[in-house]
Amino acid sequence: MPIRLISYLLSLTVMVILGVFVYASNTKGKVNRQFALFTLAADIWIIALAIADNTHSLALVNFGARLAFVSSALTVLMVVVFTLTMARPTKRNTKTILWFGIPAVGLLLSAPTQLAIMSVSVQSYGAGVNGGPAYSALSAYVGLCLIAAIIILIRGIRRVDPRTRAQLLYMLLGLTLTGIIAAGTNLVLVSYAFLGPPAYLILAGFTAYAVVKHRLFNIRAVVARSVAYILLLATLAGLYGAGIFAISRFILPTTATTTAQNIVYVVLAVVLAFTFQPLKRFFERITNRLFFRDHYETQAVLSELSNLLITKFTLDDILQASLKQLCERLHIASGQFYIFDNDKIYKVKHHGVIPDRLLVAASLQQLTKSLLVADALDNGTMKKIMDGHGVRVALRLHTHDQFVGFLILGDKQSGDIYSSQDIDLLQIATKEIAVAVANAKAYDEIAHFNLTLQEKVDDATKRLQAANRHLKELDKAKDEFISMASHQLRTPLTGIKSYLSMLLEGDAGKVNHQQQEFLDSAYKGSQRMINLVADLLNISRMSAGKFMIQKAPVDLSHLVEDETRQLQSRAADRDVHLTFSKPQRVLPSMELDEDKTRQVVMNFIDNAIYYAPHGTVKVLLDRDGSKVELRVVDNGIGVPKAAQSHLFKKFFRAGNAQSVRPDGTGLGLYLAKRVIEDQGGSIIFESAEGKGSTFGFAMPVRERKPHAARR
Repeated sequence: MPIRLISYLLSLTVMVILGVFVYASNTKGKVNRQFALFTLAADIWIIALAIADNTHSLALVNFGARLAFVSSALTVLMVVVFTLTMARPTKRNTKTILWFGIPAVGLLLSAPTQLAIMSVSVQSYGAGVNGGPAYSALSAYVGLCLIAAIIILIRGIRRVDPRTRAQLLYMLLGLTLTGIIAAGTNLVLVSYAFLGPPAYLILAGFTAYAVVKHRLFNIRAVVARSVAYILLLATLAGLYGAGIFAISRFILPTTATTTAQNIVYVVLAVVLAFTFQPLKRFFERITNRLFFRDHYETQAVLSELSNLLITKFTLDDILQASLKQLCERLHIASGQFYIFDNDKIYKVKHHGVIPDRLLVAASLQQLTKSLLVADALDNGTMKKIMDGHGVRVALRLHTHDQFVGFLILGDKQSGDIYSSQDIDLLQIATKEIAVAVANAKAYDEIAHFNLTLQEKVDDATKRLQAANRHLKELDKAKDEFISMASHQLRTPLTGIKSYLSMLLEGDAGKVNHQQQEFLDSAYKGSQRMINLVADLLNISRMSAGKFMIQKAPVDLSHLVEDETRQLQSRAADRDVHLTFSKPQRVLPSMELDEDKTRQVVMNFIDNAIYYAPHGTVKVLLDRDGSKVELRVVDNGIGVPKAAQSHLFKKFFRAGNAQSVRPDGTGLGLYLAKRVIEDQGGSIIFESAEGKGSTFGFAMPVRERKPHAARR
C-alpha cells in the first residue's frame, strides 16, 4: 500500500473519530457543532485527495481534484469560524464570517470551471493539477484564513478567562504548525503534498490534547475509555499474535494444521480470555491516572461536608470551612458565599483568589435560576454577568421556605470545565449548606441580640453605679447636714423647754388658766422637737457608724411598767384605755441599753395611743421559753397590706397614718428595729387594716452561769 494512502487513511480515521466524539458529547453545543463541521470538511478533503492521488483514471483524478478544491476552502473557512467562536464567545461574529464566507462562495462556484482547474494528469507523486486563476486564489485564501485564525487566537488569548486561554494556546500552537507544513508542502515541496492532511492532523491532535487536558468539549471520559480499550485490544492482539508466531516457528514448525496446534491455540485463547479483565482494569487505572487526576468520590466529599457542618455553629465558621472544603476537594481556584438578608448582602466569604470585581446585590438578583453554568448558557444578561466577573457556576441557596444567598465558583485549577459529577455534588451540598447557614444566621442574630442586650445592661449598670455613687454622696451630705443641724438645734431647744417648765411651775409668777394652756402647748411642742432632734442624731450616728449600744443589767418589767405609767395621761387625753399586764413570773435581769430600749417601748405605746383614738391599748410582757416578748396590741386603724413590707424603712409612713398624725417623721420604727436587732432581738409585727396592730419585740434571755462554790 502506498505511503500516501496510509497517510490519508490514518488522518481520515482520526478526524472521523474525533469529530463524532465531540459532536456526540454535546449535540446542542455551538462549539461542538462547529468543530464537527470542521472535521467533516477536512474528512471530505482527505477523501478527495485519496481519490485523486491513488487512481490512474483521469475522470476520478479530475473529480477528486475539484472536490479537494471545494472542501479545502470549506475546511479553512470552518477553522476561522471555530476560532472566532472560541476566542470571542460573547460577541456577534456575523460580519467577520461574511468577510471570509463570500470569497469561499466565489471559489465554490468556480470549482466546476476552467477557472479552478484547467487540466489534470497522473504523476508518480500523485495527481498533477494545472490550475487556473481561481486555483491561485484558493492558495491565497487558504493562507489568509490560517493567518486570520492565528491572529484571532492571539488577540483572544488576552481577553478570555484562564481556562479558555489555556485552550486557545494549544489551538494556536497546532494551527501554526499546520499552516507552516501545509504551506511548505503545497508551495515548495509539491512532491510531498500528501503530507497536507497529516498537517491538519496536528491541529486536530493539539485540539484533542486540549480536550483531554482542559476539557474543551467535555469528552475526557470518552477519550479515556477509548484509549484504555485501544491499549487493551492492541495488547491482546500482540500477545495472541506473538504466541501464535512463537508456536508455529519454534514449537510446532510444521505447515499442516495438527491437533496439537489446535489444542495450543484453544489454550492460548482461554488464557487471553482469562487475562482480559485484569488487563482491562490495569489499563483503566493507567488512563484514570492520566485523564482523571482530580478524581474524587462524591459520597466521601458529602460525608466530610456533613461532619463539618455538624461541628460548626457560627455563620463565619460554617461559610469559611464549607467553602474551603468544596474548593479544595473539587480543585476550584476561587469561590465566594454571598449571604442575603432582606434583599441585601448580609455577609461575604472568599476562598482562593479574590476577583477583581465583586458581585453586587443587583447583579446577583438577576441570576434567577437555582443553578447556572456559564459554559452551558447562551449569550444573554446572565452569561454576561457571569463572564464579566469570572463566574463559572452560580447556585442559589434555598431552604424549604427561605432564600439564603448564593454560592459563586470560579475556574477549576486545571482549566477544566465543571463535570456532571461536580454539578450533582454541588446541588446536593448546597441544600445542606443552606440549612446550616439559615440556622447559623439565626444563632448569630440571637448572639448579636444577647451581646447588644448585655452592652445595654452594662451601660445601664454603669449609669446606675454612677447614680448610686452620687446618691451616696448626697446621702452623706444630708447626714452631715442633719448631724450639724441637730447639734445646733439641741441646745436652744433644751433651753426653751427648761424655761417653759419654769414658767409652768410658777417660777416667774402665777399664770392664769389661758396662759397655762398656751405654755403647756409650747412645752409639748418643744418636747416633740427634742425627740425629733434625738432621732435625727441617732440616724446620723448610724450612718457614720457611731451608733453604739451600751448594755447594762436592766429590769425590763419595771422599765415597761414605768413607760406605760408615764403615757397614761396622754392616753387619757385621747380617750384611750391603756393597760399593762405584768409577767406571770419574775423576769431575770437582762443585758440591755436601757435608754434606747426605753425609747423603743415608749415609741410603740405612743404610736398605739395615737392610732387607736377612743380605743384600747394593751401592753403585754411575758417570758416564752428562752425569750422575753413585749407586745403592744391596739384596735386602731391598722397598716395597709401594701405598706407593711416598707414599714420599718427610714422616713416611710403609711398613707392612713399620715392622715391621722401629720407631724410624724417615719423614723421611730426604723430606729426601733435597729436598736432591737443590734441587741440580738427581733421585731414582732402583726396588723390588719381597720382592725388594729401588734408591735413589739422578742429578746433572748441569757442565763448567767452560777459560780463554783469555794472551798
